Order: sequence, then C-alpha cells, then structure tokens
Amino acid sequence: MERKDFIEQVGLSAASILIFGCMQSCSKSDSPAPPQPSGSNNNTVKNIDFTINITISPYTNLNTAGGFYIDRTNSIIIARTLTNEFLAVSSICTHQQVTLDFEASNNRFYCSGHGSTFSTTGAVINGPADAPLKQYKTALSGNLLRVFS
Repeated sequence: MERKDFIEQVGLSAASILIFGCMQSCSKSDSPAPPQPSGSNNNTVKNIDFTINITISPYTNLNTAGGFYIDRTNSIIIARTLTNEFLAVSSICTHQQVTLDFEASNNRFYCSGHGSTFSTTGAVINGPADAPLKQYKTALSGNLLRVFS
C-alpha cells in the first residue's frame, strides 16, 4: 500500500467516526423523560417506611396547615393540607424529573419546571406530564408522622 492510499484510508476512517459522533449528538435534548412504571421515579421500586417527628427541624413546616417538606433521600414530598390532612407523594415530576412544590391554596402539587400539576393523590391535572406520581400512606400519632408504602 502506498503512502497516499494509506493516508486516504485513515482520513476516511476518521471522517466516518466523526459523522457517527455527530449523528449521536443530534438527538432531542428537551424530550420528555421515558415513561416510568406507575409512581416510580427510577427503575427500582423500594419499600418506604419511615417516621418523622414534625416538631423537630427540618420537619417543622408540617406543624402548619399548608406546610410541606421534601425528603430528598427518599424523593418524597410530604404536605399538610389546609384541612390538616397529611399527604405524601413522589417529589419528582414524571415529565422531566424536576422537584415539585405543594400549593396549599390550590390543594395540588406543582412542577415549576414545566407547569405540570398533580392532585393530592398524585394524578395528573395538567401536563405536559402524563404519568401520575407515586402516592404513599401517612399516619399521625401525636407528633410522629409515619410515611409508608
């Protein structure tokens, strides 16, 4: 093989690699997250069962109707409605994994990333999210709030 042929072959190989890389990077960057199993924010579903004392920081927001707390370890948002009911759902929006807030005045969970809203049971009220949030059970005993699957 002559030097000219060798350089031509190397150049074609390099161009092929570059074109392949460019094609891979041309995917949509603002596409929704792939559908998740109902109420799951990752591929593993773990059992949840923990208890918090709502009179101790960082949980003290739950002492007030309308308050909420985001448990980042378990990806759960715990809220106390204006009627003093405790709610717990996944804290991650099913559209693009943005952390949710609780809007007590509207009695709903809200995604500030794209405006999706969810009911107190985790059902989608308004998209772009189209999958519900995982809902958890709660039980209050004195100052201790249990959150469980």
